[in-house]
Amino acid sequence: MEQLITDFISKWGYTAIFILILLENVLPVVPSEIILTFAGLMSVKSGLSIPILFLISTIASFIGLLILYYLCRLINEESIYRFVDKHGKWFKLKGKDVRRANDWFKRYGAWAVLLCRFIPVLRVLITIPVGINKMNVVTFVVLSLLGTTIWNFALILLGRMLSGSFDALMAGLHTYSYIMYVIIILAVLYVLYRIFFKNRNRVK
Repeated sequence: MEQLITDFISKWGYTAIFILILLENVLPVVPSEIILTFAGLMSVKSGLSIPILFLISTIASFIGLLILYYLCRLINEESIYRFVDKHGKWFKLKGKDVRRANDWFKRYGAWAVLLCRFIPVLRVLITIPVGINKMNVVTFVVLSLLGTTIWNFALILLGRMLSGSFDALMAGLHTYSYIMYVIIILAVLYVLYRIFFKNRNRVK
């Protein structure tokens, strides 16, 4: 997958970035960590402009997240679950993951939308319950673009900073992934602690 993405970007430049980022915001099979960090690398190797890369990736993100949002808003909730249960393997999705994301969104609301924009896969997955629950589109767009602009700029800048070594770039991506997994685990433990603490107080 990584090799196909980097080859596509090397050949088609800005057009490839737009297409890949749009797809990444509709389907979680195209990782933006690879797309944008390699784009940052290409800003040194091939002279791609950082401002243009940032603008293109942000516009593509905006279009992609709106497509998924309105699809999930217009389609019946159970139909979405059935589709994911039947075809989700092609997109690395499971019905239970979507249901959990829905429960998480109902619990944390707007905070979930913003924070998930910084977490691989969840940055796309959270849009599904947002659409299902018909969150105000303006609120959704503002929160999503806030997280997306920071995410896109950080990854492009990371790629440029690591342009001296492609291996170092890939290592940086893996390190980031591990950090995010640790953060997710800590967040889950914190939520479980709060639930246990509240239940214990109620018993008292």
